[in-house]
Amino acid sequence: MTKRFFAMVKPLALSIAAIAFFALAQGEAKADEVFVAGNTAGCFGAACAPGASATFLGLTYSNSTFSGTTANGVRGLGGNPNPGANVNNLGSFTLSTAPNTYTGQSFTLLVTFTAPQGIIGSNTATFTALLTGTVRAADDGGVIIDFNNTPQTFTFNDTTCGATTVPGQQTTCGAGSFTFSVNDIAIDPGQSASLTGQITAAQQTTIPEPATLLLLGTGLSGIAASVRRRRKAAGK
Repeated sequence: MTKRFFAMVKPLALSIAAIAFFALAQGEAKADEVFVAGNTAGCFGAACAPGASATFLGLTYSNSTFSGTTANGVRGLGGNPNPGANVNNLGSFTLSTAPNTYTGQSFTLLVTFTAPQGIIGSNTATFTALLTGTVRAADDGGVIIDFNNTPQTFTFNDTTCGATTVPGQQTTCGAGSFTFSVNDIAIDPGQSASLTGQITAAQQTTIPEPATLLLLGTGLSGIAASVRRRRKAAGK
């Protein structure tokens, strides 16, 4: 009787282990990647209100949008500058050729994250990061904006979103974190330059996909039916 019991249980245990391994493998393939999206705004001066564009003495800022999935937990935000149509950077600056004094002026950058949703500390579907840079003149007539480059860490927990594989429409599902930082920028006279930054240390614990859950449920149902058949056959 004991041998017969173990003969029935052994295939069951092996099958459950195989299905569990497959499910974990599916989750592990996406475990460290995070989809991040958002937009920026900026302004010059103390206590200013960030907007889509801002100008101070021939130095103009144009806002941007960004989106994409990290690779190995990292994603650069540094698309080419194209004032008025920036994409995948933190905006761009254009400097006129006329000489001006910029030293002592401040610039405020507002970064709004629209994905991942569920960022902890936010009462809405978005979360904002406010950074301030100091504007100073360069020796060649250009301008340098010196930002606080310390990375900011964001954690999120979004278990209600709908995942999709459509490029550009991915939504991060699950819990995780990422860090965000912005780089200093130098603009030459008569030129434009993009404001860059990076997402690093991105990680998440994904929710099993519907297909994986269906496979797991189907597999367990099949195993249960197999055990019932074995018991029936053994009782004859």
